[in-house]
Amino acid sequence: MSHSDPASTAPPILIIDDSPIVTRALSQILQQEGYNTEVFHTGADTLDYAQKQLPIAAAIVDIHLPDISGLVLSYKLRESYGPDRPIIVLSGDTSIENIKTLPHIGATYFISKPFNPDLLIERLKTLIPTAAR
Repeated sequence: MSHSDPASTAPPILIIDDSPIVTRALSQILQQEGYNTEVFHTGADTLDYAQKQLPIAAAIVDIHLPDISGLVLSYKLRESYGPDRPIIVLSGDTSIENIKTLPHIGATYFISKPFNPDLLIERLKTLIPTAAR
């Protein structure tokens, strides 16, 4: 079935979190705002996607994933996608060590869980050019 909606061709925002409840909620919130989403529950699946060199609009990464640290994943996504793609780390872990690590792994922004959907959308609108939506 073909989709004539121009948004369907926009690069997706990757959502990486091991909780299906969180990924479902994030995906619904972003889709209501007109974004495409791709959901992953492990770092390995995300890296497989990144290796295909498909364009993305942004990535939202949880720190605690079942296979690799979201901090390591963020660093690898930054290597794959370069400096221009926003990488937002979304986590309930607000330890100082993690916060201090964020600039070194290429994270653009940190949002703590439970997250405020309005803040997330506002941040994405600031970080992603309108043309990419």
